[in-house]
Amino acid sequence: MSDWEQNPGMDLAAANALSNFAYFATWSWFIATAIMLSRVDFRERRLPNTLVLIAYLGGLLGFTVIAFSRADFTLLVNAALGSVIASLGYLMIHLFGGMGMGDVKYAGVIGLYLGSLGWTYLYLGSLISFVGAALWVLPQMLSNRENRNVPFGPFMALGVVASGFIAIGVTAGA
Repeated sequence: MSDWEQNPGMDLAAANALSNFAYFATWSWFIATAIMLSRVDFRERRLPNTLVLIAYLGGLLGFTVIAFSRADFTLLVNAALGSVIASLGYLMIHLFGGMGMGDVKYAGVIGLYLGSLGWTYLYLGSLISFVGAALWVLPQMLSNRENRNVPFGPFMALGVVASGFIAIGVTAGA
């Protein structure tokens, strides 16, 4: 008799442990890459394609591992749809001259993580990003500074992290 037949809960426990580890690793990956991208964006007002790609691939890999370990692909589908929706939304803003293409590419990463939390958080995270950026640029507008370039990447990351903490609070309160 195999171990699984003697103790079927053992495989479930291993799958849960893998899922929890992958979830922690995926969000840790986001925080690490968000810090790197934010530093570059504050200094140089750009989001390097290589770092954005690394952030995206790490998130996609993590959410894929989570989906397979849970045998539930809803999280992965929501993350992918969130990525597409955010990218298209930010692309529309870019086409009207409101932000750079680095922000549009990073929106794919942002949407991936916010979509994994749920549709409410996709909206909430984006709202937090825009409000944070508005509060950043307001003093510059009031002081009549000519250079009002907003490093939007850090505010996008802030929206994801804040939404993540809100989701944790909502889940813990349920």
